[in-house]
Amino acid sequence: MAVYPELAGRVVAITGAAQGIGASTARAFAKQGAKVAALDIDEKAAAEVVREITASGGNALVVRTDVTDEQSVQDAIARTVTELGGLDVLVTSAGGYGRLANVEDMPVDEWDRTVALNMRGTFLCCKSVIPHLKKSKAGRIITISSISGRTISSSTSPAYGASKAAVIQLTRFLAYTLGQYGITANSVAPITTLTARVRALRTQENIEQIAAQVPLKRLPDPDEHANVVVFLASDAASYLNGTVMDTNGGKVMM
Repeated sequence: MAVYPELAGRVVAITGAAQGIGASTARAFAKQGAKVAALDIDEKAAAEVVREITASGGNALVVRTDVTDEQSVQDAIARTVTELGGLDVLVTSAGGYGRLANVEDMPVDEWDRTVALNMRGTFLCCKSVIPHLKKSKAGRIITISSISGRTISSSTSPAYGASKAAVIQLTRFLAYTLGQYGITANSVAPITTLTARVRALRTQENIEQIAAQVPLKRLPDPDEHANVVVFLASDAASYLNGTVMDTNGGKVMM
């Protein structure tokens, strides 16, 4: 992992930090010396990540957060700022979908839940952090989209793909409007990643089929996305704004 000394002491709020890419990102920032707020609705699992970080000498805080609830988000950000001394970086990793589906067989309530988790949750978190990022000397918003928001696949969820595409457009809007305050907004669009959730949703045969379509002939682990997120938060990425980092091994070249 590259080392970015400027990240030491910066405060990073990460949603969906209890598992997968979010948990890997929390660990990666902690290794850089950043102060990490692990925001997740699964407080117990997030606490395990925080315990791991603090046991290694890092500085981390767990905050139970429902990203679809405005008050919960506002309270989580307020606590982060109060207990860690400010806010410099937001990473919106909370998201996902419940099952592989198509439009015809998707109930409206399933559509609403998925869009709320991915799109509303990202919006609420970004909205809540803006006043605090304006006070930072290196404000960063890093959203987690998906390859499903960049191209089409029948083997996913239409609500997930649509909401992740919307996350990218929201990120561009943030980049356009917040640049004047020195705040950058960029997105990372991972391919199917070898997380516990993916292994639960997909068969091993399906995972191998996806990997076979990637030029690198493998699927990534969460740390490979976390490294890109950390880079986007660093001073080395200070002039990147409104971009999408397609961490997909070359499967989609746009």
